Amino acid sequence: MTAPLLSFELAAARRGRTAPLFAAGFALASIAIALVGLSAGGSIVVQGFARTSISLLQLILWVVPLLALLSGAVAGAECYELEFIAALPLTRAQLVVSRWAASLVALGVALFIGLGSAGLVISVFAGAADGWRYLGLLAIAALLLSACLAVGLAIGVQVRSRGRALAVAIIAWCVLVVGVDFVAMGVLALLPAGTAVGPLSLLLVADPIDAARALGLGLFQADAIAGPTGAALRAVMGGWGGLVLIVSLLAWTGLPLRFAARTLARRDL
Repeated sequence: MTAPLLSFELAAARRGRTAPLFAAGFALASIAIALVGLSAGGSIVVQGFARTSISLLQLILWVVPLLALLSGAVAGAECYELEFIAALPLTRAQLVVSRWAASLVALGVALFIGLGSAGLVISVFAGAADGWRYLGLLAIAALLLSACLAVGLAIGVQVRSRGRALAVAIIAWCVLVVGVDFVAMGVLALLPAGTAVGPLSLLLVADPIDAARALGLGLFQADAIAGPTGAALRAVMGGWGGLVLIVSLLAWTGLPLRFAARTLARRDL
């Protein structure tokens, strides 16, 4: 990745409407979650960071992966439309990484604007207790955004067609959000009691959305509501479990980018 190429990609990302619309919509949704209703006296009631962040985590787990997968899929498919850039003395890997980095910066800024707006409202009305955990939630959201962008970009490079790439990205989102949980429930139903922790722990590592969910719930000590992976979460988050989940999210970024770069390098534009 070179500075001029990254500047070119960032300029293209700034001209798009996705990031501003995402920033505005995510900010409104986050603030709406923070402002949970009116008290009997008519004053706005705002829950503190710890409790509100659990609801914001659910918003992050649904919206961020979908937008990242779709944006990454489009960016990957459009790699085949950049013949004039590929003709420059650059490697295909630099082109792929620059596209991913520009999308990460643009959508990351939009994500931080949205979550930052909610954090500002919470701190003004409910104080800054557990604020450091909220910063941890921002970091988890950034890791999830990075991983899903890389997966989406790999999908776009592999599929080539923009329309098919978007369709595959939506299918991937459904599998990661819902499909893995069905697998987890099947594991719980088939294996004897007390023996499912290992397979469920592997599912946490194999799914970036579940890994982000586990990190977020563990951050706010809310693993009791983790659903079918709750027992595994309690086991994994002890000791080095949190670090393993962070490394798995980083791997979900690095491996798809490597796959996309190698695929693009073997193909003609």
